[in-house]
Amino acid sequence: MADLTRQISASLIPETPLLPHPLADTEIPVGQLVSKTAKCNPSTLEYKDYDDVGHRWYKDVIIVESSGTFVTSLGATLYVNKDKQLKEGQGVGTIEAPEMRVRIFKDPEAALAKALSDPKAKEFIEGQGEVGFVTAIREVTNASYKRAKLVDRGMNNWEVIREVGGEGHDGKRRDSQLQVLTGSKTDIVGVVVRKVVIDGDRVALGEELGTEFWA
Repeated sequence: MADLTRQISASLIPETPLLPHPLADTEIPVGQLVSKTAKCNPSTLEYKDYDDVGHRWYKDVIIVESSGTFVTSLGATLYVNKDKQLKEGQGVGTIEAPEMRVRIFKDPEAALAKALSDPKAKEFIEGQGEVGFVTAIREVTNASYKRAKLVDRGMNNWEVIREVGGEGHDGKRRDSQLQVLTGSKTDIVGVVVRKVVIDGDRVALGEELGTEFWA
């Protein structure tokens, strides 16, 4: 595991689109092949194929649907432009954790080739439609997921204040926790997926795909 006490350049940590719901850390290994209907974990990838980078005391402000589905990450921002950033029915929440780690491939193209040396992986990409290859994941340990309220500070700047429970606008008691049940101490909250492009006998990585494989 990465030494979370050392200073890591932010440029080394890729943006990882937010999953609709956090998942247990065993659900999405880096190197997983995914389609709309199935997933495949190649057996040929090794620990030496990855880099782990991270730090302590992680905070992320997120946009959340009324259903509880996570929409997007806003980073560790203090203020939100409510009119431009939130749609009707959306609110904000926060993820806070004492540790955060991003696992990434040292060489994604080489990792894909190595993954496809597993016969079941090669069979998988040939038998599916659109296939993605997970090249990075973001994990948080002992995370707390809470709703946040927005306080108008003027000039359309709304301060993000983490809720601690209490009464809502209707006078009923409101639980401040977002409903996240992974059964895991460490959760995956973000993932980078790249399209697997097949051109004759050549297989390569294409554009980034979204997180709808886990919707």
